[in-house]
Amino acid sequence: MDAARAEQVIQSFQQITRIIHTGEVGELKPSATLLEKNIKPSEMPFIRKDASGRALFYIVEGKAGVDIGQPERVVVSRKSTVGEMSLVSTMLNTFDNLGAIDSRNADVYCEEPLRVIVFNYSPVVEILQDPNPEFRRYRQQILVCLNRIIFKKLITVDKNYIDVLTSMDLENEVEQLEYPSRFVENLNVFLKKMRNIPNMRISPHDIRGVLIRENQANDSLIFLEKGMVKISKTVVVGDEEESEERERVDLSIMAAPVVVGDCSILNVGAISSNQIEVIENGTGYRIAVQNLLRHFQRYPEMLENLFKIILELNYFRTSDMMARTVNL
Repeated sequence: MDAARAEQVIQSFQQITRIIHTGEVGELKPSATLLEKNIKPSEMPFIRKDASGRALFYIVEGKAGVDIGQPERVVVSRKSTVGEMSLVSTMLNTFDNLGAIDSRNADVYCEEPLRVIVFNYSPVVEILQDPNPEFRRYRQQILVCLNRIIFKKLITVDKNYIDVLTSMDLENEVEQLEYPSRFVENLNVFLKKMRNIPNMRISPHDIRGVLIRENQANDSLIFLEKGMVKISKTVVVGDEEESEERERVDLSIMAAPVVVGDCSILNVGAISSNQIEVIENGTGYRIAVQNLLRHFQRYPEMLENLFKIILELNYFRTSDMMARTVNL
């Protein structure tokens, strides 16, 4: 792939990421990687579970039904996406040089006539695999896009879990999230390297209580090296228009090592959609994002690894929330 083509692919990736976050399509110039498509309702899925595929779909108009094994399809309406999990898992495999394409984890049906934007991410995979040293600069841009997409997906998955939980009046039970030992080892190595950065002046100390409050701005990342954190969200009980009763729903429990507050590195000062608190005496440190980025300017590989770690964490949690939603 030549440099001009690579630049066009990255711009398309950044464009679909902006569309996903803002909900504004704007002027879309069709290309080999980004185009609009109409899909008619059918009894056959337009995305098949366990099939390979390298396309992300953003719904501009209409509704899709996602079947991941639950009694009823999850309805996905306008300004939402389908195909993100396959996108992220394929990219993670590519970053790790595994060369594998993760298959789709759900059947997706057209429930109402759909107008979608289709992003073909095969060329992004080609850029990551290309030995051209000039393409190295695109890796961080790709990781930022992937993080923004999976973060938006996680918010939707959390909401789906809460909706099913409350609609069926089920008890809220949450178990500790398990992630691969390889990931834990990589995160521990990253934390050790970060502590050794000259002039960064960080050392682990006791961390307790609420780390990030729901619906409040957060400008820092918290690195937990020991202990556990719980992620929860406040929901309205009953009719939202009439009820003022609220309860807190636990979403995930994660053991150290773990990084939280990631919305702040994607958008400094972002409002947190969830609450995160230490539930077991913790050890770690809080670092303002601006300070972290200033130090990482000299260590671009560290910043790339941080984005990859956050991406994996959110991918594992999204997969876990989807599986628990199916099992409700």
